[in-house]
Amino acid sequence: MVDRPRLDQLVALLAGYVRILRALAPIPLAEFTADPRNYGSAERFLQLAIETTLSIGHHVLADDGFAQPRSHAEVYAVLGREGVLEPAFAAEITPMARMRSRLVHHYEDIAAERVHEILATRLGDFDRFAGQVLRYADRS
Repeated sequence: MVDRPRLDQLVALLAGYVRILRALAPIPLAEFTADPRNYGSAERFLQLAIETTLSIGHHVLADDGFAQPRSHAEVYAVLGREGVLEPAFAAEITPMARMRSRLVHHYEDIAAERVHEILATRLGDFDRFAGQVLRYADRS
């Protein structure tokens, strides 16, 4: 059974990171890329948001006795397979795990434009993730 207070704490943390990212999202691309404080902040808070989804995933999988994933990308796949996430959404969010690896290990190769694009198009994924995980916790 999922430790609901811990899950709620992690979901609140995720929401805080996403709030910061949403404040950065409307900055026009030229301004965003011209100031390293913009894209540096976005990179860091994006990394933290992704890491938090992975922590939530590991937490839910461990608490409910599901198989532990062997990679970050597999976290979402296992969540989809076990009915925590909708399988189609699990596939859609999987690239976030690869983005996390790039942010952590290949930070010198990340284009500020790519980060800006994620802010403009993918922040809703974090809300969907949290909503689906909380619905799962409510059912179990």
